[in-house]
Amino acid sequence: MEGFVLTNLARDRYIYFDGNQRMAVTSSVNQAAIFLDSTKAYRVLDNQMPKNKRGSWYVVSIQPPTKEEPKGNVRTELDPSDTEDVFDWDTIAGNITGSYRQILDYRDFLQKEQSKVELELCDIEHAIEFYSLNASEGYKMYKLFHDCRVRRREIKNDLRRINAILGMTYEQIAAGSIEKAFEEVDTQTYHPRILPELFENRKK
Repeated sequence: MEGFVLTNLARDRYIYFDGNQRMAVTSSVNQAAIFLDSTKAYRVLDNQMPKNKRGSWYVVSIQPPTKEEPKGNVRTELDPSDTEDVFDWDTIAGNITGSYRQILDYRDFLQKEQSKVELELCDIEHAIEFYSLNASEGYKMYKLFHDCRVRRREIKNDLRRINAILGMTYEQIAAGSIEKAFEEVDTQTYHPRILPELFENRKK
């Protein structure tokens, strides 16, 4: 019976759930969590996978192995005799189409959210400009402003990931450029323009 798993681009890492039902990663396809239909697999990907990791995982179909494979030793090269099974063109087309549709839909959603949060920030900034606030009101305004800025940063980071994917050639994707682009987003730092003292000895 055909099943579905969550795997990375190289298909050498798989998602499984440990004894506490926490999501974890394994190199053994035999240990991977297998879903009976793709809808359940996509639901886990969309709802349980952290946002900053979601773009690196894919839903793919698998066939039950014909023989036991040693745990922790998963084949990553294609055996010519397996080619017909591996290249299930209908499944591949469905996975690619589904992934691109998911990316484009998510981009539309993020663009709308970004417009909304920009308007919220504009209102907060004008309220700060127009009104004198006591300590309590000032802290509440700061917290509101901080939360909006963090939300906007998360949105902008996800848009950077999406634009990186859509701007790549197939060769770049196959060479692992998606993972590199995501790492650049995750490790980016802000360099102050003219007030470096604001960032000295500060913890996030």
